[in-house]
Amino acid sequence: MRKLINTMIYWGNLLAAFLLLISFILPYLSPKRFPTLSLLSLVVSLLIIANIIFAAYWLFQFRRRFFISFIVLFVSYFHFNVFYEMSSEGDASSYKNTLNVLSYNVRLFNAYEKNPDSDASKIISEILKDENPEVVCIQEYYKPNTIKFTDYPYQYIHFKNKKAKLGHAIFSKYPLINTGAFNFENTYNNTLYADVVKGRDTLRVYSVHLESLGILPRVSFLQESDNEKLRKRISSAFEKQQDQIEAILKHKQKTTKPVIICGDFNNTPFSYSYKKIEDNMQDAFRERGNGLGTTFKFEKFPMRIDYIFASESLNILSFDTMEKTFSDHYAIRATVGW
Repeated sequence: MRKLINTMIYWGNLLAAFLLLISFILPYLSPKRFPTLSLLSLVVSLLIIANIIFAAYWLFQFRRRFFISFIVLFVSYFHFNVFYEMSSEGDASSYKNTLNVLSYNVRLFNAYEKNPDSDASKIISEILKDENPEVVCIQEYYKPNTIKFTDYPYQYIHFKNKKAKLGHAIFSKYPLINTGAFNFENTYNNTLYADVVKGRDTLRVYSVHLESLGILPRVSFLQESDNEKLRKRISSAFEKQQDQIEAILKHKQKTTKPVIICGDFNNTPFSYSYKKIEDNMQDAFRERGNGLGTTFKFEKFPMRIDYIFASESLNILSFDTMEKTFSDHYAIRATVGW
């Protein structure tokens, strides 16, 4: 009986290791050309956890099969280097200027939640007070909200049209110039941008909200959904994300200023979208983050889909994920110096 169980575990181990190996090429595959294969990027974290369990199981039995997962995990750590970090803060006093930026998908401040278990107004006020960000980028901003942003005299709030209640916003303690937005077709998702003037320097800030996958953050939702419809829906979202990323990068090329890109990307660090943005940019979590960096509450499954990227001419001094939240996302904050 034990031999049969070990055989079944062994084949499961081979499958998990093989899928993790395939995931190494996912960031380089266009979702438009490989729509189904790109879906694997959503479960890379799960594959990593599965291989850790398999490796521990064989190690406990002192079996050479331990090396199946160990080797793949070893390579994946250096290949991705994005799923766990240990860092310390930089010394802000050694820089002439710094800027503290916070990004948060607020889920419409819980406007359509039937029985919210937390007070959105209270929590966001506490976050802003504790973190004291100089620039705040809000995704899923809701027009009839009661949240006060009076500490931020410079505001750029954008809605798709006059009737829309859902939009996005940038709040700043410093002047905002050259503000604008470009909407993505057939969706409420878009990108806001503004040049933040601090002293004699100007930085371009983008607040991004890429195409949603259209799934509820519950395992039960996935179990009850039609698999084929779900596959098509997520594949279509990935293809739209590719177009949206290309539009952002094309727009970014027009500025000569240092750039910060932050927001809800609705995809993981193992995806094509992440790789395209990360090229020639710094992921603040990778530079100064700690732990798994989870930003989205999908039951107990660790997912990092919110990011702050900065130009290589800027130095990342700190990065934090806020533990308290009223949304299905966690707020993230980074400080850059130059």
